[in-house]
Amino acid sequence: MVCRVALMRAVALSAVVLCFACGKSEPAAPASTAAPASTAAPAAAPAATPAVATPPAATAAPPAAAPAVAAAAPAPAPVAALASGTYSADPDIRCDLLEVRRVSGGALLVKWRLTNTAGGAQPGSLTAAAGNPIYYTFGWSDLYYLDPAENKKYSYLTDSEGNRIVDVWSGNLAPGERRDSWAKFPAPPMTSTKISLMLPKFPPFEDVPVSQ
Repeated sequence: MVCRVALMRAVALSAVVLCFACGKSEPAAPASTAAPASTAAPAAAPAATPAVATPPAATAAPPAAAPAVAAAAPAPAPVAALASGTYSADPDIRCDLLEVRRVSGGALLVKWRLTNTAGGAQPGSLTAAAGNPIYYTFGWSDLYYLDPAENKKYSYLTDSEGNRIVDVWSGNLAPGERRDSWAKFPAPPMTSTKISLMLPKFPPFEDVPVSQ
């Protein structure tokens, strides 16, 4: 009897141990893994900065207009001749007396011009004649003037070394060519207002007024 009771206790104890062991060996249910937090949506791209209209590069100012070229000064009007004459050796050379004027130093300045008039259109023809050069020469003794008021002859001036104070041209004068000459003489008295001028190989220029 006693053995039976002891046996029953031993079985009951075994059952309890076995239950306890089963309960202990059963793994605990894994804790439910929390679902990963949803990845945060990427930050919205910054709003596109509105394009600032770049002002167009300043256009270089157009170059200042070049100042209008001043109109060329008109050519001086030809000096009116006081008198004219033709060359004794060839009438195609004309002498124009341009100036007879008192200048400082008690001198009289005389200017004249020689022109070869050959080569112009001939009467009744539309074409110009060719013309030829004409040789002009003179002698110094033929260059002087007379003061009719004093009835006195004046020759050209010379400097302290005996050089003539003149610039008188001579040589071949081509058709249409012009050559200017000048000479200085002692001035006549202030009371003399006209002279008779002798230029070499030309007729006398009579009663030429003397300008101041």
